[in-house]
Amino acid sequence: MKTVKFSLLAMLFAVIAISCGGGESAEKSKDPAKVRAAIKAKQEAIKKLTAEKEALEKWLVQIDSTAKKMKVVEITAQQLSIKDFSHYIEVQGNITTSDDPGMASSETGGRIVKLYAKKDAYVKQGDLIAKVDLESIRKSIQEIEISLNLAKDIFDRQEKLWKQNIGSEVQYLQSKNQVDQLQKTKERLEHELGKANVYAPVSGHIEQVMSKEGEMCGPGTPIVQIVNSSTLKIVAQVPENFLGKVKVGDAVEIDFPALETKQNGRVTKIGRMINSANRTFEVEASVDSKGGQIKPNLLATMLIQDYGKAKAISLPDDLIMQDVDGNSYVMLVKDNKATKRTVTLGKSYKNETVIETGLDGNETLIIKGARQVVDGDEVKVLSEDK
Repeated sequence: MKTVKFSLLAMLFAVIAISCGGGESAEKSKDPAKVRAAIKAKQEAIKKLTAEKEALEKWLVQIDSTAKKMKVVEITAQQLSIKDFSHYIEVQGNITTSDDPGMASSETGGRIVKLYAKKDAYVKQGDLIAKVDLESIRKSIQEIEISLNLAKDIFDRQEKLWKQNIGSEVQYLQSKNQVDQLQKTKERLEHELGKANVYAPVSGHIEQVMSKEGEMCGPGTPIVQIVNSSTLKIVAQVPENFLGKVKVGDAVEIDFPALETKQNGRVTKIGRMINSANRTFEVEASVDSKGGQIKPNLLATMLIQDYGKAKAISLPDDLIMQDVDGNSYVMLVKDNKATKRTVTLGKSYKNETVIETGLDGNETLIIKGARQVVDGDEVKVLSEDK
């Protein structure tokens, strides 16, 4: 046993000698090739010494029962599971109404004599919103009616004379034309009078009342704003390098941080052009309002799946390690011994990475204690609650 201990001390001195000597010229050298060669030589020396150290430790365990008890490492382990893996593009989006807000306005303008709309009230398309005073048009109609009655009386007299071959044809036609013109003017004014009522152009809730009773409003001036928040959508700007990975109909996940809730949707529209300022394109997806809980202008995150693998082996990133050569590996347990297994990594998402090669799913993975063991260590598997 003393010989083994002396060997361990010799190895320690060798490591110190390697770290202190033989590398001075490389440290001062300005030749990159020489420095790289020195680094590689040290890596090889470390690997060799590590292997020799592990061999001596195994031998020590066999010949010294005390050392054997000290070397057992307590760990927790878990059987590998095979499950579907998905990778998502995460982009910030904004909630808007699927339909543009409706503006109820008067076509003719005038004083608002009655406003039926109340803020937050629900109205249907075609509901009466307000009445505008068109007294000037009513008076114009009354004046037209007087002129029309006179024109009709003159025309009747002129027509009787014309049938008796009295008077000229020009007089007859002029009186007839006067009646026709006044009749059309009256019809036009009556049509304008019908515009005294302002109706809701769309169904929805009244978001904003812009005018009050008694106030004057001009032609086309909005009186109320109506928002249909029952049908919503999320609009997000996606980087152009994902253009070929997003299609209409793709399933998306929508996260609402303010409400701590999520829902699923589908891409309904993809923009036809790239924004030259930020190199993004617009993507829209349908959103359920959840009975009004989801509101326009709410910030949300759109998660678009750009990669998926069925029956994949994926592991938490903190259980995947790298050796001095840069190879990725995990620590497994078999027959109460720790086993190092080199693996090839695939896609990563939210601190979890797909294992492409190296594992078949039947292995038992060391969870707690994975970084405290080396290949060949004896381990004691503890239950998860310890």
